[in-house]
Amino acid sequence: MGTPFSDITLYAPTPHTVGSNQYIEETALKNYICDLYGICMHGYKPPNTTRVSIQPSFYNIWAKTWRDGSLISVAAYFNYDEYSKLSTKDKYKYILEIVHGTMLKLSLEYKWDKRVFEKAYHEILENDFTFKIDYPKKQSRDKQKHANIVLTKTEMTTTISILLENSGEISLIKLFDKKNWWWYDSTYKLTKYSKWFDNDRFGLFYKPKNWGVWHSIKDNKIVFEKEGILSDRNNVGDVFTF
Repeated sequence: MGTPFSDITLYAPTPHTVGSNQYIEETALKNYICDLYGICMHGYKPPNTTRVSIQPSFYNIWAKTWRDGSLISVAAYFNYDEYSKLSTKDKYKYILEIVHGTMLKLSLEYKWDKRVFEKAYHEILENDFTFKIDYPKKQSRDKQKHANIVLTKTEMTTTISILLENSGEISLIKLFDKKNWWWYDSTYKLTKYSKWFDNDRFGLFYKPKNWGVWHSIKDNKIVFEKEGILSDRNNVGDVFTF
């Protein structure tokens, strides 16, 4: 099995100093849309490609796309003066159009499945740029309850919650917030490890780090675990850098 598709990154020019609040906010917005587009590809991997790098600085300079192993770099038009005057929602649309136009261009050049990108584009618009993933439901051992992990994101924050169905009632329970690291976010891996610990507790347990978090129905509380030590403090940032 080859390496999965990793990311689409837009390296748009900015007048702001690296590390400044304005720079961080602009980068987060662009990465949010790129990450969302990748998620809406629903696991599709363009053949022989793991990353796409969009480089507006080379627009009208590069006459073709460039491939370096599994990385493809391509120039695209980006006008900062136009972009900076837009509302947040219009900035989302501006970035989406660049990303989508790039992927359609590459689809034509490399014979990728264009339908994947058309579906991703329309899904994002239909959901009004909302970032939400509902993972599969799991039934408790007593077959009386169902729960699943829900991942949501803003530009800066990733939130992991539980959607719990119990005795005919449905509740959305937040497990934790963490910094959004976009396509490198550790939550993409963590969400694969959801489970019922018993008939009372549902959450996540990542054995390689001996780390877990769960919600107790009986106690109505969130508990974090690290190497057997229990706490009500959110320690996810201490354990997972991304």
